[in-house]
Amino acid sequence: MLYSEEDCIAISGLQHMAFCKRQWGLIHLDQEWAENKLTAEGKTLHERVDEGYREFRKGLRQYSGLHVRSFAHGLYGRLDILEASETIGISREIPLLGLSGSWNLHPVEFKRGQPKKHDADLVQLCAQALCITEMTGLQVTDGSIFYGEIRRRIHVSFTDSLIERTLLLARDAHHFLKSGILPEAEILPHCKACSLNEMCMPRTQQNQRISAYHRELLG
Repeated sequence: MLYSEEDCIAISGLQHMAFCKRQWGLIHLDQEWAENKLTAEGKTLHERVDEGYREFRKGLRQYSGLHVRSFAHGLYGRLDILEASETIGISREIPLLGLSGSWNLHPVEFKRGQPKKHDADLVQLCAQALCITEMTGLQVTDGSIFYGEIRRRIHVSFTDSLIERTLLLARDAHHFLKSGILPEAEILPHCKACSLNEMCMPRTQQNQRISAYHRELLG
């Protein structure tokens, strides 16, 4: 099955899905959004890469702001940076980058803060790699995430388990979009950092479900 361009979902939304399905639903189904200090700092960090630039050095090319998509998995997005480094191998044309030759492609995502305990950032980067692979025919095996707080990159390998997790979340997102069903709220360790916490009110909703369950038991 191939998705149409209109049916593709944002890779950034997939990051929301990995963080919390409820958050994804509030943003992408109910069109809710709330700015907080963390999201504002994230915007500031992305300002330069979002402008779009190309930087060429011997054996290395850097591209920012590239638009990518995957019709196989129904995804689209914009890359912070894609690095292309010359390597030894079969020469081929890469129209997306205007290159020919043998190149290794490496996506780089910029994030504020530091590496997280959950895998939302890894899923987002992996989804980008899936799009790049489909558009170029080159297997993208790894990427990096630059974290603003620690000021360094973290290397990410696109393992079979990470790819499987990413594709499962993409299928879940398409399912919720098609059904229009808002995912149920959960109480998670990172709820306090969520800009939609007050709109979601997971504890209140869970208590309401528990109360309804008790009323049903007591008749």
